[in-house]
Amino acid sequence: MKTINLFIIVLFNFIGGLLSYSWCYRLFIRKYSTPELYYLVFYGVCYFCLILISIWILNKIKKSFGLISIGTIIGIVISFISWMVTPFILGNYQGSAINIEAFFGYLLITSLMTLNFIIYPVILLGCHYSFLWIEKTVKKT
Repeated sequence: MKTINLFIIVLFNFIGGLLSYSWCYRLFIRKYSTPELYYLVFYGVCYFCLILISIWILNKIKKSFGLISIGTIIGIVISFISWMVTPFILGNYQGSAINIEAFFGYLLITSLMTLNFIIYPVILLGCHYSFLWIEKTVKKT
């Protein structure tokens, strides 16, 4: 049962990350042709953190309203992860021609525009109700 729950958490976060990334790609990358690698690093770190946070939250909070409120707060806060990722990427591209510091300001704005504060609560609720459905189905058999 724990393996199935973990699979569901990873699946929902993967789908949410893919949605968020594709919206960000449509809104920003295609228009300004900034390096896509930076977005991939950002969304990879962001949604890996969200998977870990999801596991903890779904074990602690069992009510839907609590999941929505915590998910909204985390969805807003996780948009600011670009400030945490910046020093790691800046170390690799120190002398490059691209103005990476300005890029992270754009990354923050686009991550807020990609509605993580809506996507993440939906991910938590989807996981929560999937767990309930699986438990109900297992108890019937």
